[in-house]
Amino acid sequence: MRDTAKAREVVDGVVEVFLPLPMRPTIVNVYLIRAGGSWTLVDTGMNTEDSRNAFRGALTEIGIAPAAVTRLVGTHHHVDHFGTSAPFQELTHAEVYLHPLEAERASVMGHMGGIESTDYLRRQGVPSVPPDQQLPPPSRFFGSWYAPAKPDHLLGDEDELPLGDGRSLEVIWTPGHTPGHCCLLLKPDGILFVGDHLLPKITPHVGLWPNGPENPLGDFLASHEKIQRADARLVCPAHGPVYEDHRRRARQLIDFHRVRKLAMLEVIRKRPRTAYEVALDVFAIAPDNRFQVMAATLETLAHLELLRREGRALRSERGEVLVYQGR
Repeated sequence: MRDTAKAREVVDGVVEVFLPLPMRPTIVNVYLIRAGGSWTLVDTGMNTEDSRNAFRGALTEIGIAPAAVTRLVGTHHHVDHFGTSAPFQELTHAEVYLHPLEAERASVMGHMGGIESTDYLRRQGVPSVPPDQQLPPPSRFFGSWYAPAKPDHLLGDEDELPLGDGRSLEVIWTPGHTPGHCCLLLKPDGILFVGDHLLPKITPHVGLWPNGPENPLGDFLASHEKIQRADARLVCPAHGPVYEDHRRRARQLIDFHRVRKLAMLEVIRKRPRTAYEVALDVFAIAPDNRFQVMAATLETLAHLELLRREGRALRSERGEVLVYQGR
């Protein structure tokens, strides 16, 4: 096929499709895999009219009938990855695959309360704001952008999904960014679809959310050790260009978070600090930007809790808030 503004062929039978997002990053990459006369779609983008039109246009340019797409596989439940799964399932009649921990989160997104947990954030030292300045619930924040399908199949670590023509997808469970995030290794081609786990230019958000895993950064780093065991020659990320050498990138991300932990450790060695206070010191955030404050505080908290588990930080109470002191 010829490359177009909407799509490009990565290798024979693997097509990268560029779908627009109404926020930064402005593009999400989804991937079509040909095998046995049918196609598998990895991730779906966000449910906007521009994104749906871009996907339909890409199918037309490539020459794929919607009914030829028989599988939709989600790397994780986030809106820019699984947001159009229900409309695309209706368009293609494909079967949907997702990890059970992601399916659980996708099903409750429309019924959650506020996106921020006021008491939880206050406990981390985040100043309270009036209700009209708090972040809205996901159902209102994303609105119609998030239309998740109910999965037909639940993914498990080391599952093999036969596609046809000798091709298959191996599921590699890589928790951290989200609890059920999965990478997918196309065999025998050695093409690794990594969602947000192994982005070429940035690290994904890894935060300690209320009711989430207790050690998400530890999970994330362990997943990067694990992914290095995969035998891959090309890496297909959700954001940024296709690249080679996933092991090198995994090592870079492990080192990045090691350095960030050390920076935070230096801050809390000076005096006890809340996660919010450390976030203001380490991240370039605007205190009046509620989303930046929440994301940075929860990511800082993930680093501080890992330091505590490693025996390099102590946690104590200072009135109604938690503070961390470096050892």
